[in-house]
Amino acid sequence: MALIKTFIFIVIIGLFYVTYIYLNTIHHIPDDGLNSSLLNGYKRPKQGYVVRVDRLEKNCGDIRKIMVENCLKYLDNDEDDYMIPFPTVEGASPPPPCNRDHPSMLFHVFWQGNITDKLALLMKSFLYTQPLECSTLYVWLDNLNDTNLNDNKYIRPLLKYSPTLIEFKLWNMSELLSSSDVYAGWQEPDYFLKSVKLSDLVRFVVLHKYGGIYIDSDVLLVRDMRPLYYANFEFSYRWSMKNEYNTAVLRLWKQSSSSEMVIRGAIKNNMDFHPFNIRKYLSTYENSSVQETNKLIYMLPSALFDPLWLKRDRIQTKSVLSPNFRKFDDFFNSSIIPDEIPGLDPTTFDGSPLDIRNIDNFFRGIFTYHWHNQWKTKIHPTSWIGIIQTAYDEFLSGKQKNLYNEYILRL
Repeated sequence: MALIKTFIFIVIIGLFYVTYIYLNTIHHIPDDGLNSSLLNGYKRPKQGYVVRVDRLEKNCGDIRKIMVENCLKYLDNDEDDYMIPFPTVEGASPPPPCNRDHPSMLFHVFWQGNITDKLALLMKSFLYTQPLECSTLYVWLDNLNDTNLNDNKYIRPLLKYSPTLIEFKLWNMSELLSSSDVYAGWQEPDYFLKSVKLSDLVRFVVLHKYGGIYIDSDVLLVRDMRPLYYANFEFSYRWSMKNEYNTAVLRLWKQSSSSEMVIRGAIKNNMDFHPFNIRKYLSTYENSSVQETNKLIYMLPSALFDPLWLKRDRIQTKSVLSPNFRKFDDFFNSSIIPDEIPGLDPTTFDGSPLDIRNIDNFFRGIFTYHWHNQWKTKIHPTSWIGIIQTAYDEFLSGKQKNLYNEYILRL
């Protein structure tokens, strides 16, 4: 009799455990038990909340007086100060509920040539961070018709999320630029065939047609983008200390007047979509100020998306970041770098980089991380990018939660 009772008890405990695991494999249904107090976890932004750009400027905008680490501390700890319910503005619609019955947030990325682990990493960052009930990623490929995605070892594990969450789309320049009068007079210079200049164009074309956020393929999504996506302005971010745009992250509305101004201006300027020309195309008069062009495409502080840039460009040489990088390729360094953690001497440290590196503590507060063109650099497991990749992979395999304390839906 005792054995029967023990067996029944084990079965009940087993069923409880299986039910628990099942419920927690649904993305964006967090565990509200003990794990909800995860020390380094984020909470999803409240439905309908958007950023207050004046507060972002006040705490992050003045690069001569405000250190990036202080900006990030503010972003990480003071969401209640810079996120507010969507304001009632005539002609503006509040953010829709996050479910598949309403339009999704739309993200775009463009890739030329053979697909590598770097594009897969961007795709994983999308799955790891964004609310998947209301997010879709368009991956634009210039050779989609000649590519068997099942044969690519980096993309094959991600195909189960296509087309519901990730949709692969063919970049056909002639077809897309012949679809509207806004492209009248366009041409295809030879240097577009394999050039960053082509991606400078792609982002404005796909955003003009579809709207959404374009992200370069050397950018990782770090936080839920809804508070920026649904804010009542289009945006990019500042090119380091220069009063020019960096369009590595670019939010435009579908068929917006801003994208039309840039497209028409670039076509008249020999198809030059370089970010340094964007303000010129947006100007209503010669040498318009940033304040004037901000009324069209807002130039957000670079720290939100690119926290190392000012230090790397020696504008904030005394900046102490977390991790305390000095240059962009520190992201790929498999060993502990000097002053990575202030007070830790890598020459006497007897542990592994894995002991001190954790995705939870990577530039907390940022919305994206731009790692700037290390395309051929190998991803080592103990490097920061390797640790982040491992976190993505373990999340996608159901072994661990993301920064929002969620498991992913097992498809």
